[in-house]
Amino acid sequence: MRGFAAFIVALFLLTIRVNAAQCAIYGNCGKKSLFGSELPCPVDSRFQPPKPDENVIDLLVNVCGEEWRDIEDLCCSEDQLKNLKSNLKKAQSIISSCPACVKNFNNLFCHFTCSPNQREFVNVTKTQITKTGKEAVAELDVFMNSTWASLFYNSCKDVKFSATNGYAMDLIGGGAKNYSSFLKFLGDEKPLLGGSPFQINYVYELQDDNDEETCDFKKFNNTIYSCSNGEYKCACTDCEASCPKLEPLQDLICRKGGMPCFSFDVLVLYGIIFIAVGLFHIYIFRKRKLQSVNLDRITTDEIMDGADEINPEYEAPTDFNSNKINDSISKVLGNLAEFSTKNPYLVLGISNLVILFCLALLIKFYELETNPVNLWVSKDSSKFKQKQYFDENFGPFYNTEQIFVVNETGPVLTYETMKWWFDVENYITKELLSDQKIGYEDLCFRPVENSSCVIESFTQYFDGKLPSEDSWKSQLKGCTDSPVNCLPKFQQPLKKNMFFNNDNIFESNAFFITFLLDNHTDAATLWETTLEDYLLNLEVPKGLRFSFSTEVSLEKELNKNNDYIIVIISYLLMFLYATLALGRNHSSTRMTLGCTGIAIVMASVFCAAGVLSAFGVKLTLIIAEVIPFLILAIGIDNIFLITNEYDRICITNPSLDIKQRIVFAVGRISPSILLSYICQVSCFLIASFVTMPAVRNFALYSALAITFNAILQLTSYVAVLSIYENRYSNVLFEYTSENSFLIKETYFNIIKKKRKILGIFISWCSISLAVIPTIQLGLDQTMAVPEQSFLASYFRDVYQYLQMGPPVYFVVNDLDITKRENQRKICGKFTTCDSNSMANILEQERTRSTITEPLANWYDDFMSFLNPELEQCCMVKLDSDLEMCPPDYPTFKCKSCYNPGEWSYNMHGFPEDQEFMEFFKIWMATGSDPCPLGGKAPYSHSILFNDSKIISSTFRTSHRPLHSQRDYIDAYLDSERIASSFEDLDVFAYSPFYIFFVQYDGIVSLTLKLLGTAIVLIFFTTFILLRSLRTSLVLSVTVLMVIIDIGSLMSWLGITLNAVSLVNLIICVGLAVEFCIHIARAFTVVPTNIAEDKDNRVNYAMSTVGGSVFTGITMTKFIGISILAFAKSKIFQVFYFRMWFSLIIVAGLHSLIFLPVVLSMVGGECYYDDTKEIESSLEAEST
Repeated sequence: MRGFAAFIVALFLLTIRVNAAQCAIYGNCGKKSLFGSELPCPVDSRFQPPKPDENVIDLLVNVCGEEWRDIEDLCCSEDQLKNLKSNLKKAQSIISSCPACVKNFNNLFCHFTCSPNQREFVNVTKTQITKTGKEAVAELDVFMNSTWASLFYNSCKDVKFSATNGYAMDLIGGGAKNYSSFLKFLGDEKPLLGGSPFQINYVYELQDDNDEETCDFKKFNNTIYSCSNGEYKCACTDCEASCPKLEPLQDLICRKGGMPCFSFDVLVLYGIIFIAVGLFHIYIFRKRKLQSVNLDRITTDEIMDGADEINPEYEAPTDFNSNKINDSISKVLGNLAEFSTKNPYLVLGISNLVILFCLALLIKFYELETNPVNLWVSKDSSKFKQKQYFDENFGPFYNTEQIFVVNETGPVLTYETMKWWFDVENYITKELLSDQKIGYEDLCFRPVENSSCVIESFTQYFDGKLPSEDSWKSQLKGCTDSPVNCLPKFQQPLKKNMFFNNDNIFESNAFFITFLLDNHTDAATLWETTLEDYLLNLEVPKGLRFSFSTEVSLEKELNKNNDYIIVIISYLLMFLYATLALGRNHSSTRMTLGCTGIAIVMASVFCAAGVLSAFGVKLTLIIAEVIPFLILAIGIDNIFLITNEYDRICITNPSLDIKQRIVFAVGRISPSILLSYICQVSCFLIASFVTMPAVRNFALYSALAITFNAILQLTSYVAVLSIYENRYSNVLFEYTSENSFLIKETYFNIIKKKRKILGIFISWCSISLAVIPTIQLGLDQTMAVPEQSFLASYFRDVYQYLQMGPPVYFVVNDLDITKRENQRKICGKFTTCDSNSMANILEQERTRSTITEPLANWYDDFMSFLNPELEQCCMVKLDSDLEMCPPDYPTFKCKSCYNPGEWSYNMHGFPEDQEFMEFFKIWMATGSDPCPLGGKAPYSHSILFNDSKIISSTFRTSHRPLHSQRDYIDAYLDSERIASSFEDLDVFAYSPFYIFFVQYDGIVSLTLKLLGTAIVLIFFTTFILLRSLRTSLVLSVTVLMVIIDIGSLMSWLGITLNAVSLVNLIICVGLAVEFCIHIARAFTVVPTNIAEDKDNRVNYAMSTVGGSVFTGITMTKFIGISILAFAKSKIFQVFYFRMWFSLIIVAGLHSLIFLPVVLSMVGGECYYDDTKEIESSLEAEST
């Protein structure tokens, strides 16, 4: 019986032990240091905690939840509960928007602190002696179920903290990327940084059951809630699983076989035609072989046979057709030439007066536009107006001064480099003064008044004080891993991607520093200039290089794009060529005529500049440097056409005097000049419809310069030619056709191969058409500055190393946010927000667009600020209605703005109407300490309001790092697409770089429309003047083929499509017309002694005008444009030299080879210019 009784007693004691609390720690045993936190006491397995009283239970339920009310034994004291409540409140102010995360966070630390089964998963491994002499916990293990830990991390990882425009995980988890890093951050001892006062090690694997140290432990595995859980469901912004599903984006680029669909279809069609033609040739070959048919009967090779010479015996029919429009133009311009030859000095005097008057206008009204915004963006564009609105209502975007320090052969960070940079940065921010004795701290951006300057530099982890050489690496790594532990004086966490290009900072090849100025006056400009001078002369440690940009740098460097020497050389070369090419024989030149031609081109440019300046159309550097090349290349052509036609008249009509020869020559060639002029000016005027000011002004200056050039050539040049020939004709009269451009026998033999030529050019065009879709968009910033500019290396470093994207602001206007229905349209953190609210849409867009950063939603932060559970936030004095408690005000004299139960995540009880504005003003006046949700620091420049409503506000996020022009274009287009998706809101997206990328919104369709319009205009113009449908069609198709081939060369030569290249394409249309129009007209309007058949007309055209096309058009453009290859600016080299040089080659081949072949096959009808009648009248006049 005694043994049985002992057994019963033992069983009873065991039952008591099982049912009683099993604690590992209990109560507080003092502090480790004067400023440390209370440390818990370790207890052994026999320890039994006292029964908690009702106050403790109520406090426990308040902190941990209603499910704890029926628990009788607790492993925590009332003091521990109070500390727990205080610590949880710190985290809740950051993660309160996600109930599931809050609940899981509370569950973990409530069980860790108070669970009656605490000893099952907590093992104290190390103790220490406190200041009071008691033994306290120094280190312990928490055995954790990895699945629970993973779900816990997943419930919190996407929670946003709008005040920093980042993730709550950056603050509560040190930016952890997995559950182990998250819990390690929570457990690491950080007593002075608000973290754990002792070391907590989370262990996920128990040792073997035979291990006595761990065999009695179990893994913590309590209830876990997912962020999409119904009871604790988080909002979309904090939980992707709670988000609405957006309609999938359509792929705007159709692809087949790894290439654009258009390219694929073109190549397939070309292949089919190629095979069909091949089979046809096989059929013809076999048929000829079987039937001995002469191939000449079924080919067109004989078309040119016998047509090499004009038949002088040919007699035209007496009732020939004539072109009335052509005859009228010849007559009018011939009369003008006659007046100029009769009164040459009067014409030259009037011309000089006009030129001088235009020069006076230029001197008086001259204004050079250098502001990049005014150059590239129309003031009527929506983006320009949006920028103005943003600047006026939220303040101009701060000035950015950015510096890259780079080591291209290895890691950039060494202690010596760090020490050097600390000294440089300290000098810049503390000592560098402008001539006005103004420094960085007088101009810098401060989040709120009287706060520290924002300096985005890794030095701010250490408050600008150099760490010791022994510990700098560990300190820097700790700060970059957990930025919240190393907050700068301006209290905003700094992520490592703001400074380093590699996640492993010690492997980074570069670090970058950004200084922000919130001052836009001349004082800031002067200091930036001082900074630029300092950096340009800064000595850099061996092995390093650096690049930089200040706000004033771009405009200054753009102004250095002066290639005036290149312009002068080009004009000298053209002068030499003109004097030689215009000569009548190998031993003589016409220097005066060449000089006159060059002078007329220069005068045309000055006249256009003077007139347009008087009308307020500003000059740009591109106009000043490119138009002289363009007008030189275009304008000199007519000099050759007039002179060569005059020389031919000298041979064919020797009986006419000099004046009559000139009148006859101008009458013959002037319709061709006029037709070319109309087509070119029309193309330039079409280009003026491009809204970009620099491009529009360029087109207007070009059109007017060509107009002045044509007028001066038909008047002043004719007058000079008359004077010159009257003075020197006795010296230079001998002239032989051998000294002109002769169409050699080899040339005719080449263009006889019609089928081969046709096949080559059609194949070329087909392949080019297939290549066109591969043209890239953009205008690389490095091309805008001289090659030797320090900004060139800076732009390259931005693309290569910068790891943070530009900010983007979604500006909401005209929305009464004091109304609940409108609040639901923008909110994201609350369960009753509209499923397609702005915040929810932007959260989803982060997974599929260039926008990747969390949205800084001021409304969500404002409402979270009112949450009564966040006792450090919205607190008002007890003896007043809405007077805020200052940070140092006694807490017992304060009350929460909302009572418990009045505020809910379903938005029940949220303020509306005037109450909304009263709380809003309180929030906007509240700083970030002690409540990080205060609105003053992060949103003081983000909301425009008055006493009764919110007028306008911004919602900030960021793009991903952008490393190419394609990235910037995609970012701009993404923001425009997203802004337009908010159908019920007046929203626009703004970022400082958007204004320069407006041009790419629809630039492809605009290019096609403008080019199509230009081609159609050319067709109708030539049809009206030539009165030949087929010839006009052939001419238009030839020009179209030239433009298609130029398009393919753009892709191969790396010429991107932008507003500059778009205008160049339209210019290319005008220039291509000039190559072809003279041949087409010579083919259509012929003398009466030329037979009507196409072969003789082609022979006549190429024997007469063909020489001028080569010497006066092709070669002049070749010489004038080639010099652009030596320009300093990459824009000139790429968008002008490459495009125009390609045009010269392509248009020359098409005009001299392809066009004659097609005209000889399908050219239209001809008209006679009544040469005999004109000649007879002139001879009669001479007699």
